[in-house]
Amino acid sequence: MNSHRDDPAWQDPTRGSAAADRDELLDPRTQIVTDREAYLGQGRHDVGRRISDDQVELFITADVPGSLQREFVQHTPEFIALHDLGTSAGMRLLTSLAGAAGTRVQRLSIRRQGHGVALAVLQFVEMPLADGSSVRVYSTDLNADAPTRAQVTRVLLGYSRLGVLLVGEVPPHALAGQLGPLHEQLVRGPWPNRELLMVPLGGGTALAAHAAQLAAGSTVAVQVTPHADKPRQAWAYIGGAWNRQHGSAGTQRTLSTDMTQPGRHGSAGPGHPPNSEAPTQPMGLQPLQSTRAAGGLPTMAPPTPMPRVGGPNGWQAYAERCLLIKGAVASCVFDLHNSQALASAGGPPSAERLAQQGAVLLGQMNDASRALGLGPARAEASVSTGSHHLILRPVPGHPGVALHLVVQASTGNLTLARMQLERIEPPQ
Repeated sequence: MNSHRDDPAWQDPTRGSAAADRDELLDPRTQIVTDREAYLGQGRHDVGRRISDDQVELFITADVPGSLQREFVQHTPEFIALHDLGTSAGMRLLTSLAGAAGTRVQRLSIRRQGHGVALAVLQFVEMPLADGSSVRVYSTDLNADAPTRAQVTRVLLGYSRLGVLLVGEVPPHALAGQLGPLHEQLVRGPWPNRELLMVPLGGGTALAAHAAQLAAGSTVAVQVTPHADKPRQAWAYIGGAWNRQHGSAGTQRTLSTDMTQPGRHGSAGPGHPPNSEAPTQPMGLQPLQSTRAAGGLPTMAPPTPMPRVGGPNGWQAYAERCLLIKGAVASCVFDLHNSQALASAGGPPSAERLAQQGAVLLGQMNDASRALGLGPARAEASVSTGSHHLILRPVPGHPGVALHLVVQASTGNLTLARMQLERIEPPQ
């Protein structure tokens, strides 16, 4: 970071001549930093270098899964990994945890050295521990290509202190098919993790037999919790398992199992919004509707949008007005901090997809701008494909809220659509 010209370090009244200035430039005062962690601003054994309150970046020279595994081996961080099986509850649980703690869902962007485009983006929440430190809770629902997602999921579960499998409405034969590759990885190794927790979210799912088959032939203990249909119930089971790993509730590395008081052991960290600014009603985890995806495996319907400013119908009315633009086929208003949809109209794509990919695109623009030395980019963009235009823009008067509009290229006009968006008033 360049120092400002009015910084006292740049001004020395005893050196007024050009010759003196030249001598100082030729023989500058240099501070040697011997601690790499201090130089990177890390200050603790965790993965990535923090660049803002809710963003961490990691530069790599090899493939993403291998590089991430080496980071875990080197820094040995303790963390919790959430993995979805037939549901999309992991990100919803992260959002609920962040809202209850008055913090944000954060992003770990992994990119190749010298390139600005992220190869993978992981999302996590930092939860306070009794000793004032924090533990990361990662979701395996990351933004990357399919092979990378599968391998990074293995690394996250395998190197976590506690791996959590959130199980939705999955038929027994389909669940066995999903757990089969995971069992092979447990047996083959390396798999430092010694405990997996299965949390049933769907009704009528008997997991005891599946847990026994998953643990067979490995050194990993697989526990099954009672049914959970709310975030606070799931978190109580997860926090309780973490605390059992660390002895008793009186030790310094314990978590609060009460989601309504997650920060009682310590603050959420500098730069995060206070509890009064965070959502206070976490979303439910139990799927509302099950649909069939390719391959016969069930996928859960997108979560119900959480209202923000302007009452329950404020954002919905805004999304519907945006959809009236000629050629528009889908619109979604979303929170930039946690990639959560606030309202949507039209589609496909689904509101969840539009929110997640919109946040990723805007984040990658900022990352690329910083990598080029141009500073943060304005949170607005348009991407054109052969058949559609994607328009991303912040909602005026509502910091942290953005709109993702999809316009069909054959019937709509990009320039006209952007001009019409300027005239649509957002909710007050």
